Amino acid sequence: LKLFLAVGKKPDSRVEVMILLIMSFQHPEVVAGAFIFNSQGQVLLIKSPKWDQSKIWLVLGGHIEFGESIRDAIVREVKEEVGLRAKYQGIITVFEDIFPRSFHTQKHFIYLECKLTVADSQKVKMDNQEVVEAEWWPVATALKLSSSQLHPLVRKTLALINHSPTRRLMPGY
Repeated sequence: LKLFLAVGKKPDSRVEVMILLIMSFQHPEVVAGAFIFNSQGQVLLIKSPKWDQSKIWLVLGGHIEFGESIRDAIVREVKEEVGLRAKYQGIITVFEDIFPRSFHTQKHFIYLECKLTVADSQKVKMDNQEVVEAEWWPVATALKLSSSQLHPLVRKTLALINHSPTRRLMPGY
């Protein structure tokens, strides 16, 4: 409808009505999550105002743009949100999250949880929009956080990593 209003007309054909209907359907959003590890094996956890008013630890991430590879998307998100140059390792696992209660709006997500590594000499530079707090955590310590402190899918992914540190990754070009 916005498209038609922008050009100053109402939809007047069946084709235009069908376009409006197709454009109005909501669909799952494919996003990549960044499990970033330093050389000590610590994972970078963040807090975001989009999730439970910045009260819960999770990993940063974002949308994969049309035509963008998973690798390029997650490396870009890491650079934008925390200023780190990360090396993409692969996809750890995939999750679906339909209408997560802790997210600020109603969404249906498909998460591609990715493993990345960084050089220790880099400093985290939060963007203070998507990320308001960031901290390096040993995996075992992060897993001890309560369910109200750590996002449940982050917990599941960290448990996979903790249980099988040499877990084979999906490439996700």
